[in-house]
Amino acid sequence: MDLMRTCRMSIHELSRTGTPVRFNMPFELGLACALKLASPSAYEVFVLDSRAYRIDKTLSDYKGRDPLIHGGTCDGMIACLLDTFIADFPNAAVEFRSAARVLRKSAQLLKHEMKATSLFRPALFRLVVAAATDIGIDREFIRP
Repeated sequence: MDLMRTCRMSIHELSRTGTPVRFNMPFELGLACALKLASPSAYEVFVLDSRAYRIDKTLSDYKGRDPLIHGGTCDGMIACLLDTFIADFPNAAVEFRSAARVLRKSAQLLKHEMKATSLFRPALFRLVVAAATDIGIDREFIRP
């Protein structure tokens, strides 16, 4: 909650809440919604999902808000990110796709080096987040 308070927005990708059920993502969305209620103009909440209308079944209390639908594809996710953020540089979609390829390769190399079967090991995940942050800063998607 403290980390979320330091940001002015949060993005919640709910397509992985299927089987096995992962309740941490909807829980974090609930915390973000509480922050939004407390400071409506100071905090933004964005919800992404791979399938339209699924959130109506899985999180019915969220009705009345439309998540951004990415269709489970990299291009769909890029479209959602471009809908969410102001991209003030030319060829933003091409640059995002290129950055995604670099991150995917970096993640696979890190996974191989750590002999991990999943990217969701805590130490490996921290390294992937650091790599994504570095890529974002290098490409000027993120301003430190």
